[in-house]
Amino acid sequence: MKKIDSLNLVPFIDIMLVLLVIVLTSASFITTSRIPIAVPQVEQNSSKNHQELKKKQVGITIDENGDYFIDEKKISLGELKRIMSTYPKDTPIVLRGDRESNLNSFIQIFDVLQNLNLKEVYVIVEEKKNLK
Repeated sequence: MKKIDSLNLVPFIDIMLVLLVIVLTSASFITTSRIPIAVPQVEQNSSKNHQELKKKQVGITIDENGDYFIDEKKISLGELKRIMSTYPKDTPIVLRGDRESNLNSFIQIFDVLQNLNLKEVYVIVEEKKNLK
């Protein structure tokens, strides 16, 4: 019987790399908010420098009562207008809304964003699950 002096780790590393690729490609990289909302089915501080703001997205959340949040801080519509006017025009905006919130809150945010010429808006929704 031949004595094994060393263990060949190359096959183990190959398997681990394949598993890493599978995990990274199947993982969801959408940021989630800590504000409890039920997503319908179908995040910045202005003191940061201008270059850093261009790279970051802004998250706006509407809860079930129609209240507005930016980065989990409750704000009024007037504060939302003031804060959003400080961002560059190409800032990506991620809009999350509770399915129980009213349409008026949603339209007010879009009116503010349209008046400020902020066009890169993404709305977070869930895909309906078909139960058969």
